[in-house]
Amino acid sequence: MTELQAVANIVRSRTSFYIDGNCTLVASLTDRRDIRLRVFQLNCKMADAEEKARQEKLAAARKRVEQMKKKKNKKAAEPKKDDSGATETPPPEAAEAAAADTAAESTENKPTEATPDDETADDKAVIEENTDNSSPSATPSLAQQSKMRSTSFRAGSGSGTGTASPAPFSPDGDTAPDIYRKHVARIEELEKENKRLAKEVTDADKRWNKAEQELSDLRDADGESTAKTGSNTEVEKLKSEVASLQRQNTQLQQQVSRGLGHGHRPSVSVVSPPSELQADLDSKTATIESMEIEISKLKTRVDRQETGASSEREQVTALEEKLARAEAAAGKAQRELQDVKHNLERATEKAVREGSERSSAETKVKTLEHEAEELRATKEELEKKADGLDKKVTTLTTLHKEQDARSQTLRKEKERADKELEELRTKVEKLDSENIKLRSRKSAEGGGGLDDEGVDELENEERLRLERKIRSLEKEVHDLRSGAWIEKRREMEATSPSFQDVDLTGGSMGPTPHKKHSGGGFGDFLTSGLNALAGGGDDEGFMDDDDEDFDEDAFRKAQDEEQQKRIERIKEIKRSLKHWEGWRLDIVDTRRGGGEGIGDIFDV
Repeated sequence: MTELQAVANIVRSRTSFYIDGNCTLVASLTDRRDIRLRVFQLNCKMADAEEKARQEKLAAARKRVEQMKKKKNKKAAEPKKDDSGATETPPPEAAEAAAADTAAESTENKPTEATPDDETADDKAVIEENTDNSSPSATPSLAQQSKMRSTSFRAGSGSGTGTASPAPFSPDGDTAPDIYRKHVARIEELEKENKRLAKEVTDADKRWNKAEQELSDLRDADGESTAKTGSNTEVEKLKSEVASLQRQNTQLQQQVSRGLGHGHRPSVSVVSPPSELQADLDSKTATIESMEIEISKLKTRVDRQETGASSEREQVTALEEKLARAEAAAGKAQRELQDVKHNLERATEKAVREGSERSSAETKVKTLEHEAEELRATKEELEKKADGLDKKVTTLTTLHKEQDARSQTLRKEKERADKELEELRTKVEKLDSENIKLRSRKSAEGGGGLDDEGVDELENEERLRLERKIRSLEKEVHDLRSGAWIEKRREMEATSPSFQDVDLTGGSMGPTPHKKHSGGGFGDFLTSGLNALAGGGDDEGFMDDDDEDFDEDAFRKAQDEEQQKRIERIKEIKRSLKHWEGWRLDIVDTRRGGGEGIGDIFDV
């Protein structure tokens, strides 16, 4: 009961059920693994206690059996002494003694052969007596206790007043009574297994004791066989003596027959009288007869011992086989016991591993929560950075749109210049055709009016001027198409990042602007005009904003201020254009000849 109370305390601390006076499980089991392990350990402890009690009983039974065996051995030793006394009979009764010996030996062999069965019967009787004596005082087994608990639990649940509440469910869907029944069935199976193993151990111990007894008997028989081998050597010596005496007897008989056949011849070698020889011969014949009787006795004894040795050998072989079987059964029982121990160790290791895994899982959960918090913080920081980058992207898209608008205006200007170039080419072709017509007309008229040489000079000058104009226009078109004007613009912005003033009144331009804009042509004029309208060409560094510490608010404010300034400049230019209404820009005289890097303007 103390062990069950300890289990109840463990279960109370880890589960949500209580235990009443009869130790019945009432509420749901939430942690079944600990209960299983504790019940299994209790079962093993009780099984060990039962095994100890059984071993003590078996030791007492073995002592009793050994005492009984000793008594039987003493009783069997007394008829053997009687047999040895019967063998020492006088010579005339040799045949009767041999017959009695054979009969007694057969009777001795029979009881000795029957002794193992008697011993097994005695062992069984002693074990039954021990079990009968121990059964009234023994406590009920775990299976009976579990059945009693289950019946008391059912009775308690049925006798309750009112409607019984539904049984709580486990995480697997089983109710508490189902789980309890499963545990009870498992405990009963384990008890049966323990009983079976204990029975096998007792049987193996019995077989082992029997084998030891048989080995001791065989050793005693081996000692007797060694004594028999000594008697065999004595028999051989006696046989050799008998053979020598027989040879002497034959020689004496031959000598006597020779003496009787040749009686007329006096014998020189015969010294003793014939009466002495006859007495000697009679004594020798008597000794020979007695020796023959002894030899016959010894032969019968040897035959009897050989038959006994053969039966003892058969018994030895049978006992060896039994011993081998008993050792195999004992080894099997030992292996099964080791398997049970290994299973128990595995169960304990599994329980320890599950506890360690649970603790490690809790630590992992804590670390994962900490990592999740860190990831949230990093996510917020990345969201802030993403918002800043989105703002940068919006500003860059606006700048890109403005740049596209500027490039479109430049493209339109380039197309306009291409159209003007085509128009000029058509005009040149028309002038050439008119010139040819005039020449043909003058040649037909005979040169009335102007001199042919002067006309040719004018035509050549006009042609050269038109060719220069066409070349400059082609160069500007090529620069616009190839993008060389962008590089020139960057060079100009690097050298003079401030605003560029363009004199459109026709005044003489200084030498410095002439050097700066020499070779620029119409494209430089367009870029200078656009810079004057847009307000400078400092766009470098706008896209090269790779600094991580980018101040978006300052950038937005600067952009808004620049946009407002640009709008104000455009408004001022539009207001100032009202003062020039009704005026015409006449720059034909100032730009005649295409000097100072500005394209030539002429009337057609």
